[in-house]
Amino acid sequence: MEKKKKARWYGPKQLMVMVYTAILMLIASGIAGGNNNTVFPILAEARGWDIALLNIVSGIACCLVAVGVIIWSRLINKIGTKIVIAVGMFISAALVVVFGMTQNLGVFLVVILLIGILSSTYKETGSMQLTANWWPTKKGIVLGFTTMGIVAMNVVYVPGMPVLLGKFGITGGMIIVAIIIAIVGVWGLFIKETPEAAGEYPDGNPDYGTDGMDINKMMREYKSPFTVKKICSDKNTWLIGIGSMLAFIAVMGFIASTIPNLLGMGYEFGFANAVFAVGGVFAFIGSFLFGFLDQKFGTKRAYAIYYVCMIVAFILCFFMAKGAGFVWVACCIMFCAQGAGCNLLPSYVATKYGRWDYGAAYQVIGTLFYLGAGLGIMSTGFFHNPMTMYAFDLIIMIIGFILMMLSKADFVGKRG
Repeated sequence: MEKKKKARWYGPKQLMVMVYTAILMLIASGIAGGNNNTVFPILAEARGWDIALLNIVSGIACCLVAVGVIIWSRLINKIGTKIVIAVGMFISAALVVVFGMTQNLGVFLVVILLIGILSSTYKETGSMQLTANWWPTKKGIVLGFTTMGIVAMNVVYVPGMPVLLGKFGITGGMIIVAIIIAIVGVWGLFIKETPEAAGEYPDGNPDYGTDGMDINKMMREYKSPFTVKKICSDKNTWLIGIGSMLAFIAVMGFIASTIPNLLGMGYEFGFANAVFAVGGVFAFIGSFLFGFLDQKFGTKRAYAIYYVCMIVAFILCFFMAKGAGFVWVACCIMFCAQGAGCNLLPSYVATKYGRWDYGAAYQVIGTLFYLGAGLGIMSTGFFHNPMTMYAFDLIIMIIGFILMMLSKADFVGKRG
Protein backbone atom coordinates (compact mmCIF):
# COMPACT_ATOMS: atom_id res chain seq x y z
CA MET A 1 0.00 0.00 0.00
CA GLU A 2 1.36 3.42 -0.97
CA LYS A 3 2.13 5.58 2.03
CA LYS A 4 0.00 8.70 2.13
CA LYS A 5 1.99 11.90 1.71
CA LYS A 6 2.00 14.03 4.85
CA ALA A 7 0.48 17.51 4.55
CA ARG A 8 3.14 20.22 4.78
CA TRP A 9 2.43 23.84 3.94
CA TYR A 10 6.08 24.91 4.20
CA GLY A 11 7.88 22.58 1.77
CA PRO A 12 10.74 23.82 -0.50
CA LYS A 13 8.43 25.00 -3.29
CA GLN A 14 6.12 26.71 -0.84
CA LEU A 15 9.05 28.43 0.87
CA MET A 16 10.24 29.73 -2.50
CA VAL A 17 6.86 31.35 -3.14
CA MET A 18 6.86 32.81 0.37
CA VAL A 19 10.31 34.36 -0.06
CA TYR A 20 9.36 35.70 -3.47
CA THR A 21 6.12 37.35 -2.29
CA ALA A 22 7.90 38.83 0.74
CA ILE A 23 10.46 40.46 -1.59
CA LEU A 24 7.66 41.81 -3.78
CA MET A 25 6.09 43.41 -0.72
CA LEU A 26 9.40 44.92 0.38
CA ILE A 27 10.07 46.50 -3.02
CA ALA A 28 6.56 47.91 -3.42
CA SER A 29 6.44 49.23 0.14
CA GLY A 30 9.78 50.94 -0.34
CA ILE A 31 9.36 52.69 -3.69
CA ALA A 32 5.64 53.47 -3.28
CA GLY A 33 5.34 54.27 0.42
CA GLY A 34 8.76 54.42 2.07
CA ASN A 35 10.10 57.73 0.78
CA ASN A 36 8.43 60.21 3.13
CA ASN A 37 10.77 59.87 6.11
CA THR A 38 14.12 59.98 4.30
CA VAL A 39 14.23 60.00 0.48
CA PHE A 40 11.84 62.92 -0.10
CA PRO A 41 13.64 65.20 2.39
CA ILE A 42 16.92 64.48 0.58
CA LEU A 43 15.39 65.21 -2.82
CA ALA A 44 13.55 68.30 -1.57
CA GLU A 45 16.79 69.78 -0.23
CA ALA A 46 18.88 68.85 -3.27
CA ARG A 47 16.38 70.09 -5.87
CA GLY A 48 14.64 72.88 -3.98
CA TRP A 49 11.24 71.19 -3.96
CA ASP A 50 8.44 71.59 -1.39
CA ILE A 51 8.45 68.56 0.92
CA ALA A 52 4.76 69.03 1.84
CA LEU A 53 3.83 68.83 -1.86
CA LEU A 54 5.87 65.65 -2.29
CA ASN A 55 4.13 64.07 0.70
CA ILE A 56 0.67 64.99 -0.55
CA VAL A 57 1.33 63.64 -4.06
CA SER A 58 2.85 60.51 -2.51
CA GLY A 59 -0.42 60.05 -0.64
CA ILE A 60 -2.37 60.44 -3.89
CA ALA A 61 -0.09 57.79 -5.43
CA CYS A 62 -0.97 55.39 -2.62
CA CYS A 63 -4.65 56.11 -3.27
CA LEU A 64 -4.03 55.11 -6.88
CA VAL A 65 -2.83 51.77 -5.53
CA ALA A 66 -6.49 51.17 -4.72
CA VAL A 67 -7.43 51.93 -8.34
CA GLY A 68 -4.71 49.53 -9.41
CA VAL A 69 -6.27 46.74 -7.34
CA ILE A 70 -9.40 46.95 -9.51
CA ILE A 71 -7.49 47.09 -12.80
CA TRP A 72 -4.87 44.46 -12.07
CA SER A 73 -7.28 41.99 -10.42
CA ARG A 74 -9.26 41.87 -13.65
CA LEU A 75 -6.13 41.65 -15.77
CA ILE A 76 -4.82 38.78 -13.64
CA ASN A 77 -8.03 36.87 -14.35
CA LYS A 78 -7.37 37.28 -18.09
CA ILE A 79 -3.62 36.78 -18.56
CA GLY A 80 -2.37 35.27 -15.29
CA THR A 81 -0.68 36.49 -12.13
CA LYS A 82 3.02 36.22 -12.93
CA ILE A 83 2.77 38.06 -16.27
CA VAL A 84 1.05 41.00 -14.59
CA ILE A 85 3.68 40.99 -11.83
CA ALA A 86 6.60 40.87 -14.26
CA VAL A 87 5.33 43.62 -16.57
CA GLY A 88 4.52 45.83 -13.59
CA MET A 89 8.02 45.38 -12.20
CA PHE A 90 9.80 46.06 -15.49
CA ILE A 91 7.89 49.31 -16.03
CA SER A 92 8.45 50.27 -12.38
CA ALA A 93 12.19 49.72 -12.81
CA ALA A 94 12.25 52.12 -15.76
CA LEU A 95 10.27 54.70 -13.77
CA VAL A 96 12.65 54.46 -10.82
CA VAL A 97 15.50 55.44 -13.15
CA VAL A 98 13.52 58.53 -14.19
CA PHE A 99 12.79 59.15 -10.48
CA GLY A 100 16.51 59.46 -9.85
CA MET A 101 17.44 61.44 -12.96
CA THR A 102 14.76 64.05 -13.60
CA GLN A 103 15.19 67.65 -12.41
CA ASN A 104 11.67 68.55 -13.56
CA LEU A 105 9.19 68.65 -10.66
CA GLY A 106 6.19 67.94 -12.91
CA VAL A 107 7.80 64.84 -14.39
CA PHE A 108 8.83 63.68 -10.92
CA LEU A 109 5.30 63.98 -9.56
CA VAL A 110 3.88 62.02 -12.50
CA VAL A 111 6.49 59.30 -11.87
CA ILE A 112 5.43 59.08 -8.22
CA LEU A 113 1.82 58.56 -9.29
CA LEU A 114 2.70 55.91 -11.88
CA ILE A 115 4.92 54.01 -9.47
CA GLY A 116 2.05 53.98 -6.98
CA ILE A 117 -0.50 52.46 -9.33
CA LEU A 118 1.98 49.97 -10.80
CA SER A 119 3.25 48.78 -7.41
CA SER A 120 -0.10 47.10 -6.81
CA THR A 121 0.58 44.70 -9.69
CA TYR A 122 3.11 42.87 -7.55
CA LYS A 123 2.03 43.70 -4.00
CA GLU A 124 -1.67 44.25 -3.35
CA THR A 125 -2.89 42.00 -6.18
CA GLY A 126 -0.08 39.77 -7.42
CA SER A 127 1.50 38.60 -4.16
CA MET A 128 -1.85 38.31 -2.39
CA GLN A 129 -3.38 36.29 -5.23
CA LEU A 130 -0.41 33.89 -5.18
CA THR A 131 -0.87 33.47 -1.44
CA ALA A 132 -4.59 32.79 -1.77
CA ASN A 133 -3.87 30.21 -4.50
CA TRP A 134 -1.17 28.35 -2.61
CA TRP A 135 -2.60 28.50 0.93
CA PRO A 136 -6.43 28.65 0.93
CA THR A 137 -6.72 27.79 4.65
CA LYS A 138 -3.18 28.41 5.95
CA LYS A 139 -2.94 31.95 4.61
CA GLY A 140 -2.99 33.49 8.11
CA ILE A 141 0.29 32.02 9.27
CA VAL A 142 1.84 32.37 5.79
CA LEU A 143 0.99 36.07 5.57
CA GLY A 144 2.38 36.41 9.08
CA PHE A 145 5.75 35.60 7.53
CA THR A 146 5.48 37.09 4.04
CA THR A 147 4.13 40.49 5.09
CA MET A 148 7.36 40.89 7.01
CA GLY A 149 8.50 42.10 3.60
CA ILE A 150 6.24 45.14 4.04
CA VAL A 151 7.61 46.04 7.45
CA ALA A 152 11.16 45.29 6.29
CA MET A 153 10.84 48.64 4.55
CA ASN A 154 11.31 50.21 7.99
CA VAL A 155 14.67 48.55 8.60
CA VAL A 156 15.97 48.09 5.04
CA TYR A 157 14.66 50.81 2.73
CA VAL A 158 14.20 53.80 5.08
CA PRO A 159 17.63 53.67 6.78
CA GLY A 160 19.38 52.16 3.76
CA MET A 161 18.40 54.68 1.09
CA PRO A 162 20.22 57.68 2.61
CA VAL A 163 23.38 55.56 2.72
CA LEU A 164 22.90 54.37 -0.86
CA LEU A 165 22.15 57.84 -2.20
CA GLY A 166 25.01 59.32 -0.22
CA LYS A 167 27.49 56.87 -1.72
CA PHE A 168 26.29 56.70 -5.33
CA GLY A 169 24.34 59.92 -5.65
CA ILE A 170 20.62 60.23 -6.26
CA THR A 171 20.79 59.03 -9.88
CA GLY A 172 23.25 56.21 -9.25
CA GLY A 173 21.41 55.00 -6.16
CA MET A 174 18.06 54.84 -7.92
CA ILE A 175 19.60 52.98 -10.89
CA ILE A 176 20.81 50.32 -8.45
CA VAL A 177 17.29 50.05 -7.03
CA ALA A 178 15.90 49.75 -10.58
CA ILE A 179 18.29 46.90 -11.42
CA ILE A 180 17.17 45.00 -8.32
CA ILE A 181 13.51 45.45 -9.30
CA ALA A 182 14.18 44.19 -12.84
CA ILE A 183 16.02 41.11 -11.55
CA VAL A 184 13.11 40.22 -9.25
CA GLY A 185 10.77 40.74 -12.21
CA VAL A 186 12.69 38.14 -14.24
CA TRP A 187 12.66 35.74 -11.28
CA GLY A 188 8.87 36.00 -11.18
CA LEU A 189 8.54 34.53 -14.66
CA PHE A 190 9.69 31.21 -13.20
CA ILE A 191 7.26 31.20 -10.29
CA LYS A 192 4.25 28.87 -10.55
CA GLU A 193 0.92 30.59 -10.05
CA THR A 194 -0.77 27.64 -8.36
CA PRO A 195 0.57 24.71 -6.34
CA GLU A 196 -1.01 22.31 -8.83
CA ALA A 197 1.13 23.78 -11.63
CA ALA A 198 4.20 23.10 -9.47
CA GLY A 199 3.18 19.50 -8.76
CA GLU A 200 2.10 20.39 -5.22
CA TYR A 201 -1.18 20.72 -3.32
CA PRO A 202 -2.97 23.72 -1.82
CA ASP A 203 -1.75 24.07 1.78
CA GLY A 204 0.62 21.20 0.91
CA ASN A 205 -2.30 18.89 1.70
CA PRO A 206 -2.77 15.80 -0.54
CA ASP A 207 -6.43 15.63 0.49
CA TYR A 208 -7.10 18.34 -2.07
CA GLY A 209 -6.70 15.66 -4.75
CA THR A 210 -4.19 14.56 -7.36
CA ASP A 211 -5.64 16.00 -10.57
CA GLY A 212 -3.47 19.08 -10.21
CA MET A 213 -3.18 20.30 -13.78
CA ASP A 214 -6.92 19.99 -14.35
CA ILE A 215 -7.56 22.11 -11.27
CA ASN A 216 -5.00 24.64 -12.49
CA LYS A 217 -6.83 24.86 -15.82
CA MET A 218 -10.20 25.14 -14.09
CA MET A 219 -8.96 28.04 -11.95
CA ARG A 220 -7.78 29.91 -15.03
CA GLU A 221 -11.17 29.47 -16.72
CA TYR A 222 -13.30 30.00 -13.60
CA LYS A 223 -15.75 32.90 -13.74
CA SER A 224 -16.64 34.01 -10.25
CA PRO A 225 -20.37 34.61 -9.60
CA PHE A 226 -19.30 37.45 -7.31
CA THR A 227 -19.62 40.39 -9.67
CA VAL A 228 -18.69 43.91 -8.58
CA LYS A 229 -22.39 44.66 -8.21
CA LYS A 230 -22.93 41.62 -6.01
CA ILE A 231 -19.90 42.38 -3.85
CA CYS A 232 -20.95 46.01 -3.46
CA SER A 233 -24.51 45.04 -2.50
CA ASP A 234 -23.22 43.07 0.51
CA LYS A 235 -23.04 45.25 3.63
CA ASN A 236 -20.08 43.17 4.86
CA THR A 237 -18.03 44.55 1.98
CA TRP A 238 -18.41 48.04 3.39
CA LEU A 239 -18.00 47.02 7.01
CA ILE A 240 -14.75 45.17 6.27
CA GLY A 241 -13.47 47.59 3.62
CA ILE A 242 -14.15 50.85 5.45
CA GLY A 243 -13.25 49.37 8.84
CA SER A 244 -9.83 48.30 7.57
CA MET A 245 -9.41 51.54 5.58
CA LEU A 246 -9.87 53.75 8.64
CA ALA A 247 -7.27 51.74 10.53
CA PHE A 248 -4.82 52.05 7.64
CA ILE A 249 -5.32 55.83 7.46
CA ALA A 250 -4.30 56.09 11.10
CA VAL A 251 -1.36 53.69 10.85
CA MET A 252 0.17 55.13 7.69
CA GLY A 253 -0.25 58.70 8.91
CA PHE A 254 1.68 57.83 12.04
CA ILE A 255 4.42 55.82 10.32
CA ALA A 256 4.98 58.34 7.52
CA SER A 257 5.46 61.20 10.00
CA THR A 258 7.27 59.45 12.86
CA ILE A 259 10.72 61.00 12.41
CA PRO A 260 9.57 64.56 11.53
CA ASN A 261 7.10 64.57 14.45
CA LEU A 262 9.69 63.40 16.96
CA LEU A 263 12.09 66.08 15.73
CA GLY A 264 9.31 68.64 16.15
CA MET A 265 8.86 67.49 19.76
CA GLY A 266 12.51 68.33 20.44
CA TYR A 267 14.08 64.91 20.17
CA GLU A 268 17.42 64.45 18.40
CA PHE A 269 17.58 62.90 14.91
CA GLY A 270 19.67 59.99 16.20
CA PHE A 271 16.98 59.15 18.76
CA ALA A 272 14.17 59.44 16.20
CA ASN A 273 16.08 57.24 13.76
CA ALA A 274 16.73 54.67 16.49
CA VAL A 275 13.04 54.58 17.42
CA PHE A 276 12.13 53.99 13.79
CA ALA A 277 14.70 51.20 13.44
CA VAL A 278 13.63 49.43 16.64
CA GLY A 279 10.01 49.96 15.61
CA GLY A 280 10.83 48.12 12.40
CA VAL A 281 11.95 45.11 14.44
CA PHE A 282 8.66 45.21 16.37
CA ALA A 283 6.82 45.32 13.04
CA PHE A 284 8.44 41.98 12.20
CA ILE A 285 7.29 40.62 15.54
CA GLY A 286 3.78 41.94 14.95
CA SER A 287 3.58 40.41 11.50
CA PHE A 288 4.43 36.96 12.85
CA LEU A 289 2.44 37.33 16.07
CA PHE A 290 -0.79 38.36 14.39
CA GLY A 291 -0.33 35.68 11.74
CA PHE A 292 -0.21 33.18 14.59
CA LEU A 293 -3.25 34.75 16.29
CA ASP A 294 -5.09 34.69 12.96
CA GLN A 295 -4.40 31.00 12.46
CA LYS A 296 -5.11 30.11 16.08
CA PHE A 297 -8.23 32.15 16.85
CA GLY A 298 -9.53 33.31 13.47
CA THR A 299 -9.07 36.54 11.57
CA LYS A 300 -11.90 38.47 13.19
CA ARG A 301 -10.65 37.83 16.74
CA ALA A 302 -7.11 38.74 15.62
CA TYR A 303 -8.53 41.95 14.19
CA ALA A 304 -10.15 42.77 17.55
CA ILE A 305 -6.78 42.46 19.30
CA TYR A 306 -5.21 44.57 16.57
CA TYR A 307 -7.65 47.45 17.04
CA VAL A 308 -7.32 47.42 20.82
CA CYS A 309 -3.52 47.62 20.51
CA MET A 310 -3.75 50.54 18.11
CA ILE A 311 -6.24 52.45 20.27
CA VAL A 312 -3.93 52.10 23.29
CA ALA A 313 -0.96 53.26 21.20
CA PHE A 314 -2.75 56.40 19.99
CA ILE A 315 -3.72 57.30 23.55
CA LEU A 316 -0.04 57.05 24.52
CA CYS A 317 0.89 59.31 21.58
CA PHE A 318 -0.54 62.31 23.45
CA PHE A 319 2.18 61.89 26.08
CA MET A 320 5.17 61.36 23.76
CA ALA A 321 6.42 64.95 24.15
CA LYS A 322 6.56 64.44 27.93
CA GLY A 323 9.18 61.69 27.92
CA ALA A 324 11.11 59.16 25.88
CA GLY A 325 9.41 56.28 27.69
CA PHE A 326 6.05 57.19 26.17
CA VAL A 327 7.73 57.41 22.75
CA TRP A 328 9.20 53.94 22.99
CA VAL A 329 6.02 52.25 24.23
CA ALA A 330 3.69 54.04 21.79
CA CYS A 331 5.93 53.50 18.77
CA CYS A 332 6.70 49.87 19.50
CA ILE A 333 2.99 49.04 19.86
CA MET A 334 2.21 51.07 16.74
CA PHE A 335 4.87 49.40 14.60
CA CYS A 336 3.93 45.98 15.98
CA ALA A 337 0.34 46.51 14.89
CA GLN A 338 1.50 47.94 11.54
CA GLY A 339 3.11 44.60 10.84
CA ALA A 340 -0.29 42.97 11.24
CA GLY A 341 -2.51 45.28 9.21
CA CYS A 342 -1.45 44.19 5.74
CA ASN A 343 -1.88 40.49 6.39
CA LEU A 344 -5.17 40.55 8.28
CA LEU A 345 -7.24 42.10 5.47
CA PRO A 346 -6.27 39.65 2.67
CA SER A 347 -6.57 36.83 5.18
CA TYR A 348 -10.09 37.93 6.07
CA VAL A 349 -11.08 38.10 2.39
CA ALA A 350 -9.57 34.65 1.74
CA THR A 351 -11.34 33.27 4.82
CA LYS A 352 -14.69 34.54 3.59
CA TYR A 353 -14.39 33.92 -0.17
CA GLY A 354 -11.73 31.20 -0.61
CA ARG A 355 -9.11 31.02 -3.34
CA TRP A 356 -11.59 30.68 -6.22
CA ASP A 357 -13.45 33.91 -5.49
CA TYR A 358 -10.68 35.79 -3.66
CA GLY A 359 -9.77 38.02 -6.61
CA ALA A 360 -13.38 38.99 -7.29
CA ALA A 361 -13.93 40.12 -3.70
CA TYR A 362 -10.51 41.64 -3.10
CA GLN A 363 -10.77 44.01 -6.06
CA VAL A 364 -13.49 45.86 -4.15
CA ILE A 365 -12.55 45.35 -0.49
CA GLY A 366 -8.84 45.77 -1.17
CA THR A 367 -9.53 49.00 -3.05
CA LEU A 368 -11.19 50.50 0.01
CA PHE A 369 -8.39 49.25 2.27
CA TYR A 370 -5.55 50.70 0.22
CA LEU A 371 -7.28 54.05 -0.12
CA GLY A 372 -6.46 54.25 3.57
CA ALA A 373 -2.72 54.11 2.92
CA GLY A 374 -2.89 57.03 0.52
CA LEU A 375 -5.16 59.11 2.71
CA GLY A 376 -2.92 58.43 5.71
CA ILE A 377 0.21 59.59 3.90
CA MET A 378 -1.64 62.61 2.50
CA SER A 379 -2.65 63.59 6.03
CA THR A 380 1.01 64.24 6.87
CA GLY A 381 0.91 67.15 4.43
CA PHE A 382 -2.21 68.67 6.01
CA PHE A 383 -1.82 68.09 9.76
CA HIS A 384 0.85 70.47 11.01
CA ASN A 385 0.14 69.72 14.67
CA PRO A 386 0.93 66.08 15.56
CA MET A 387 -1.52 66.06 18.48
CA THR A 388 -4.37 67.09 16.20
CA MET A 389 -3.48 64.25 13.83
CA TYR A 390 -3.30 61.75 16.72
CA ALA A 391 -6.75 62.84 17.96
CA PHE A 392 -8.19 62.39 14.48
CA ASP A 393 -6.51 58.98 14.14
CA LEU A 394 -7.81 57.81 17.51
CA ILE A 395 -11.40 58.68 16.57
CA ILE A 396 -11.31 56.90 13.20
CA MET A 397 -9.57 53.90 14.77
CA ILE A 398 -12.47 53.48 17.21
CA ILE A 399 -14.99 53.81 14.36
CA GLY A 400 -13.06 51.24 12.31
CA PHE A 401 -13.07 48.85 15.27
CA ILE A 402 -16.85 49.07 15.58
CA LEU A 403 -17.39 48.51 11.84
CA MET A 404 -15.07 45.50 11.69
CA MET A 405 -16.69 43.85 14.71
CA LEU A 406 -20.11 44.23 13.02
CA SER A 407 -18.91 42.32 9.93
CA LYS A 408 -19.58 38.61 9.33
CA ALA A 409 -16.74 36.17 8.63
CA ASP A 410 -18.87 33.22 7.42
CA PHE A 411 -17.60 31.49 4.26
CA VAL A 412 -19.56 32.28 1.10
CA GLY A 413 -17.24 31.32 -1.78
CA LYS A 414 -16.58 28.16 -3.80
CA ARG A 415 -14.90 25.44 -1.77
CA GLY A 416 -11.84 23.49 -2.87
